[in-house]
Amino acid sequence: MTTLSDPATAPRTRPALTPVLVGLLALLSAFTPLSIDMYLPALPMIESDLKASVGDIQLTLSAFMIAFGLGQIFYGPAGDRFGRRPVILSGLGIYVVASVGCAFAAAAGQLVLLRMLQGLAACGGVVLARTMVRDLAERDHAARIMSLMMACTSIAPMLAPLLGGQILWFLGWRAIFFILAGIGVFAWLAAFLRLPETLRPEYRQPLVVSAILKRFGELVRHKAFMGYALTSSFQFAALFSFLSGSPFVFIQHYGLAPRLYGLVFGSMVVFMTIGSLLNAKFVPVFGAGKILRFGTIAPAIMGPVALVLGLIEARTGAIGMWPFVICLVPQIATISLIGPNATAMALQRYPHMAGTASSLMGVMQFGLGALFGAVVGQTFDGTIAPMTTAMGLAGVLCFVANRYLVGRG
Repeated sequence: MTTLSDPATAPRTRPALTPVLVGLLALLSAFTPLSIDMYLPALPMIESDLKASVGDIQLTLSAFMIAFGLGQIFYGPAGDRFGRRPVILSGLGIYVVASVGCAFAAAAGQLVLLRMLQGLAACGGVVLARTMVRDLAERDHAARIMSLMMACTSIAPMLAPLLGGQILWFLGWRAIFFILAGIGVFAWLAAFLRLPETLRPEYRQPLVVSAILKRFGELVRHKAFMGYALTSSFQFAALFSFLSGSPFVFIQHYGLAPRLYGLVFGSMVVFMTIGSLLNAKFVPVFGAGKILRFGTIAPAIMGPVALVLGLIEARTGAIGMWPFVICLVPQIATISLIGPNATAMALQRYPHMAGTASSLMGVMQFGLGALFGAVVGQTFDGTIAPMTTAMGLAGVLCFVANRYLVGRG
């Protein structure tokens, strides 16, 4: 079978990054968009069915993201101690149970708690999938593999809202969580049968609190690592601001049908997929650092433009939906240039604690994402302004983190 690893540098004793393994790692990485995007079209219906407020239902999204981010504090160090494979299998098993529980939720508070458990379970596969890439590939080659994974994973956010809208139309919102449980069962079986262990024995780390804190402290003190982590984290903050606000803005405020919202969202993800493929093609030519610097320009421009237009729209209502789509598409799509390259560059220096480094990046990404998303949800006033304000600030901060903490890499 052909491989995607570099045969000149890959040790013979390590597993090869075959297309099958890359596809499996992409599936593990897809639990984030699947768990978030598939039920986005159902948020207004869940609000009505559970007789809850908009803020309460948006907490189901924020709870998932907070748990997803904080859970990575455990999964990375656990993966550095016990290995990648057993930790991933354990998380997938809990994910299936939590998804079934979400389908039976009878109140908004129950759904929030179950979504939190679902987020805690889902993050194991995601954080350790990118860790396994770092185990088997270096710098630009790792960025290329992560881009290919993102291109595969992009299918999930492209299809998930569309699929969720159709399931919602024919079977109701609870069926969405049964489908997620089924995907979890499939992923567990695939991982059990085909996922190798990639952690080198000499890189195993003790699961001791003092040692874990020492490793986290080393990462936090490294200016370049924090620059890469914050660059990607603020881009995630823009994405989650959009995820939190767009269903209510487009469906309730602009009157877009849930099924059409899925189509609009899917069309936006097409650009993410194209960006991932282009990044995979050109990162060996230009390098991950240079492409990352280029990628931060779009959020720095389009985010503030959308912010200003959003404030005007909130006061006058004269702009309409489509100018915002034109502004937000490039800002969201550049996550395909920022995410893989920032992650590969950040993990490059830490092969001996790649799980811990990947964990910290995940905590920052989803922590900031959840914070921005929660603020958008709690300040939602029926207009697009809270969402575009959050996205504009995130775009500027993404650019600033890259230029002033990373510099020229």
